[in-house]
Amino acid sequence: MVTALITEIQQAQASLPFLSRADRGALIIRILRELKTHRQEALGNVPAEHCVWIDRLIASVSSTISEIANMQDAEFHRVLNEFEKLIATLDDISHAEKRSKTIH
Repeated sequence: MVTALITEIQQAQASLPFLSRADRGALIIRILRELKTHRQEALGNVPAEHCVWIDRLIASVSSTISEIANMQDAEFHRVLNEFEKLIATLDDISHAEKRSKTIH
């Protein structure tokens, strides 16, 4: 699913001038869902005080979806670029933790 989302982000970046505000908002909601999934699955057992950064990010994105969707193309492109890097990094970390847990 992460790969599909990253591909979708890259496609959105390539066709940015043609995306409607609704399309942009829907993409941000899918990114938000991925962040929430990562928070629950990968960080579910981590003490809350160590997850403040992702909780704040989720809350901030949740409360500003319409503002993000209404950004100028260049700004929205930068936001998508940062989300793409973040999601890829979180996925890499998540997979690294799973690999290290299974190696004894």
